[in-house]
Amino acid sequence: MIDIGDYVAQMHPQHHIFLKKGLVVSSCYDTFEVQWLSYNKEFWQEFEGEAFEELNRRYLLTRMSYNRNNDNVDITILSKAGEDVVG
Repeated sequence: MIDIGDYVAQMHPQHHIFLKKGLVVSSCYDTFEVQWLSYNKEFWQEFEGEAFEELNRRYLLTRMSYNRNNDNVDITILSKAGEDVVG
C-alpha cells in the first residue's frame, strides 16, 4: 500500500520507463497525493527547446491526487518510507 513519504514513479503504460518520480505527500483511505519532483526529459521532449522546458516544469511537477480503487493507476513504489535503504 502506498503511504506518506514513499518515493514513487509513474510508469509508461507500454514501455518499462519512468515518466515522473515523486513523493507521496498525503494518504487517505481511498486516495493519495504525489508531489512530482522530476520527469523523463527525453520522453517529454525537453530537447526541443526552452518552451518545452518551461511547460514541463509548470505542468508536470505538480501535486496530483490518485484514487486507490482505480485499477489503471500506473504508480509504482521505488522506495518505502521508513525502510532502510542503501545509497
